[in-house]
Amino acid sequence: MNNDDMYEKKYQILRQQNLDAWTGEGYARAWEQLNHIFDMLNKENLLPAPPAKFLELGCGNAAMSSQLMAQQGYDVYGVDISPTAIKWANERFLSLNLKGHFHVDNISNISHFTSESFDIFFDGSCLHCINGGDRLNCFAEIKRLIKPDGSLIISTMCGLPKQQEDINNYNYENYQLYQNNQPWRTLKPLDFLKEEIITSGFSILYTHVNENPWWDHATIVCVKQIIA
Repeated sequence: MNNDDMYEKKYQILRQQNLDAWTGEGYARAWEQLNHIFDMLNKENLLPAPPAKFLELGCGNAAMSSQLMAQQGYDVYGVDISPTAIKWANERFLSLNLKGHFHVDNISNISHFTSESFDIFFDGSCLHCINGGDRLNCFAEIKRLIKPDGSLIISTMCGLPKQQEDINNYNYENYQLYQNNQPWRTLKPLDFLKEEIITSGFSILYTHVNENPWWDHATIVCVKQIIA
């Protein structure tokens, strides 16, 4: 089973079990943490005001940042590789009387939008699911679709694994965690992650790291580099 099939199967199971989101029974904790992240960003004046155009990468069933931003008056869009997740997202927004636009798409090759369409890109724990050359393609797509003065917010795993099982399944040469002998997550030390972002054509305005017992989690706000 490839990763695309794995995500589709996971969303089918989540929906069958009537759970709230990808986070399953941890949804309340994840929602609280998400609100904390956006509170921090607002206090730092790092978010354009609504109704700025917002795109969530790997939006799932839109129960996280898409829902939060729609409730605050942003013009919300989302993409995800899972058809079940996107169908669920559209139905969820309809049931909550929220306006949003959600599409099945590959975040390394987004087909639904024209260049410089969005004021805000939000990667909510999606970038660390992308491995190898697909990461370069993903950054290239963000750079193509973000407006010249737009903001990219990356919320991603970082650091090195801390639990023994993860350490045993971590490849220090390519910074990947393996599951069932296949690359599962990209987990880079913060400095290497920031280097990747800068090399991909973005300048970093803000970084915040939550330290956890398993691995750390970074929130990084970026803008496109200005070419003189």
